[in-house]
Amino acid sequence: MNTPNHRENNFDALRIVAAMAVIYGHARPLGGVPDIGFFGNSIQALAVKIFFVISGYLVAKSWVADPSPFRYLAKRGLRIFPGLLLLLLLTVLILGPLLTTLPLDKYFSNSNTWRYLFYNLILYPIYSLPGVFENNVYPNAVNGSLWSLPVEFLMYLVFPLVYVCSRLDRTNRLLVAFTICLCVSSLYLLRGGGELRHMVFHGTALSPVLDVAPYFFLGSIVGVTRVGSILDPGIALFLAVVAALLQPIGAVSTELLLYVIVPYCVLSLATIASPVIYRAGRWGDPSYGIYLYGFVVQQTVYHFGAPGMSPFTNTFISIPIAVVLAYASWHFVEKRALRLKPRGGSR
Repeated sequence: MNTPNHRENNFDALRIVAAMAVIYGHARPLGGVPDIGFFGNSIQALAVKIFFVISGYLVAKSWVADPSPFRYLAKRGLRIFPGLLLLLLLTVLILGPLLTTLPLDKYFSNSNTWRYLFYNLILYPIYSLPGVFENNVYPNAVNGSLWSLPVEFLMYLVFPLVYVCSRLDRTNRLLVAFTICLCVSSLYLLRGGGELRHMVFHGTALSPVLDVAPYFFLGSIVGVTRVGSILDPGIALFLAVVAALLQPIGAVSTELLLYVIVPYCVLSLATIASPVIYRAGRWGDPSYGIYLYGFVVQQTVYHFGAPGMSPFTNTFISIPIAVVLAYASWHFVEKRALRLKPRGGSR
């Protein structure tokens, strides 16, 4: 199946839905309510895996169209860092002073305040600000969604290396083999009883990397091989229904099924242009912003909300606020930054 022209597809709509699903999923643990399990994953975990499938597919396409390391990294950096910088500045300089329990002079003189700003800007996750959200049901966590950004950027660095090595014999065998190894390692270490040591690099544990990395590379395989020719939305919907009705028993078999179902269904639906749905991005691409702002907005809503606020109420209030902030971020920062992308390669 050929991918339609830019914006004439459902990618924007699916990313927006996935970002909102992350907010819906986070509302439960942030409110002290147990997660809803779905195929052995929480709603938010499954939504993040959808993001990684889409990212793997599009990043692979981008590299193949323009295999210049400089331009490739510049494009990836311009997509991540300008919006992230705005979020961090608003969080540290506006939200923090308004909500901290510390006197303002102590808040601004606290090294952890600036550690939050500068460490997160270099994708080293720091989750707490001095005195902020101390009394929330889920205390101290300002923005838990930041964990995925270093993992995403790591995928950006690893994919070109694997792909270039794979193309030395003019095939994609090494890429496929590498992806299979990732899947097997994730299944064994996270769900098959393997002993996963708590390895941490650059503030990120190995376990979340292994959990989502297979989905990025499964998406990339679809992007650079002929697997994309068998994508079909009708078959995708059929598989999704059958999988929902006949969920396998056991963590390994469930995740193994997701390795097939999620990339196939997501990309089958994303690469077509459904009536009305494909126009979801006509006002811009707010998906990254919704994801970035969702968690901190939800914590703020819980902070000011009545005791015992339900997850549904939190979601209902938080999503519109996050959407407004995301569109503002897109139009005032992200879109302008993307205009700086270096040109080169095929369109």
